[in-house]
Amino acid sequence: MLSSLSGFSQVVDTTITNYGDEGELYRDSVWIITGKRGLGPLFNKWRFDFVLDARNTFVSTSPARLAGIRLGMEYRRVHRFGIGIYNLGTGVKVNSFQDFDFPIQEAIVELGYSTLFYERVLYFHRKWEWSTTVHLGNGTITGKYLPRDGTEWIPLPERNARILEFSTTGYYNLFWWCNIGAGVGYRVVSGLQQEVKGVYSAPVGIIRVRIRLGKLVQSIWDRDKKYEY
Repeated sequence: MLSSLSGFSQVVDTTITNYGDEGELYRDSVWIITGKRGLGPLFNKWRFDFVLDARNTFVSTSPARLAGIRLGMEYRRVHRFGIGIYNLGTGVKVNSFQDFDFPIQEAIVELGYSTLFYERVLYFHRKWEWSTTVHLGNGTITGKYLPRDGTEWIPLPERNARILEFSTTGYYNLFWWCNIGAGVGYRVVSGLQQEVKGVYSAPVGIIRVRIRLGKLVQSIWDRDKKYEY
């Protein structure tokens, strides 16, 4: 009998880890920059991830804004992946294209693209979170320009582009169902014709609002969901 109890105790001890905020005993953990972090009973292995993702960037040295959304899943609290869709707004006005060999009065351009993304959470706490993200996808550049001596707009040739973007973002948990984030990154656009090559590769400033739709729905029947972070 004592031998059986001893064997059971050894099994329990090898599966419980002590990596919580306040010394809690957890049976599962993930790696963050401060070491292993325990996952308590409130953490789901899978969660739905929905993000309103706004970008401040540059087009031919002129500031521009890109609106977008991200839809995906979160796995074991620190892995997020899915799809991103960007440029849901209007075109961007620019006064010059440095790579064009003729003068223009004005141009209106649009860069729309969709990506597959992977985000790795490097640190999380009850109020704060820090992560890095990589996007890989394809886009289309369209627009029109007005020649310096002309009065009629001329369509720009449509360009297909490959998108590679790296970024890092910090989040603050504003409410139990919503957090806001800000970050910086760099977008590399390739596969373009020579005259516009490099125009769209630029730094990116990021503002994000993450809505925890899954938590909102689950909290209807499970009030403990609001304590999950």
